[in-house]
Amino acid sequence: NPKYMLLECAPACQTCHQLSFEHRCPYDRDAPKVWGPGDLNTMFERLTTDEYYIKQFEPTIHSQPPDGPWLITLENVATKEECKRMIRLGADRGYERSQDVGAKKFDGTFDSTTGKDRTSHNTWCLEECYEDEVHQNVLRNVENITGIPDTNSEYWQLLQYEESQFYANHHDYIPFHNNRFQGARIMTVFLYLNDVEEGGGTYFKDLDITVQPKTGRAVVWPSVRDEFPDRKDPRTSHEALPVKKGIKYGANAWIHQRSFKKVFEEGCS
Repeated sequence: NPKYMLLECAPACQTCHQLSFEHRCPYDRDAPKVWGPGDLNTMFERLTTDEYYIKQFEPTIHSQPPDGPWLITLENVATKEECKRMIRLGADRGYERSQDVGAKKFDGTFDSTTGKDRTSHNTWCLEECYEDEVHQNVLRNVENITGIPDTNSEYWQLLQYEESQFYANHHDYIPFHNNRFQGARIMTVFLYLNDVEEGGGTYFKDLDITVQPKTGRAVVWPSVRDEFPDRKDPRTSHEALPVKKGIKYGANAWIHQRSFKKVFEEGCS
């Protein structure tokens, strides 16, 4: 693996200059972004007022400006059969203990860390999972909803929460992304893949709102502010409440200002 060797044997390979993230992954800081000031509101207003989206996805507004950030749910984002297929794809890839972003390493990348605040399991929808026809159908639905190309989304994180598992209060915004080509995570689309017998809701502490899992339902919220779409909106911190009975399956789509998949393939995300 040439890319691996460039970093791991830098002195012998005479590639020590590649240890600098800035040298290895230069980018144009003025490259266009999908959201400028006002575009966040425009997207959510389209989803909640346009007759097509109302008929197709039955939006429910849980929070909106000026009293709070946008927080909506959409129904029928995926069919029951599509959700079953997504669960199967996750099982085929194999779930592992979920991790968070850890400490910065010498080469400018970041470690992963396992902690007591997150007890779920997950996998990533890469390779054959990403190419799966059903997954691609769901991706196109999300592109239609957001108006943002799939290349700006991270590969979907497929999640499994068993009884008593949870994810404590956290925020999806990651500050160092602003120093990467892809830019900030601007929005989350979280798709519920099954009904949960009891528990497992998504709780927004600052808003005192809980969204309950339902097959094919997506909860959508921004991680940034409408007027400054590269700056964190702390009001959308949230937690995955413990599953009390049954198993919860879900899928995370984290969407960025610029192409994520391009820099991911280059090892620069």
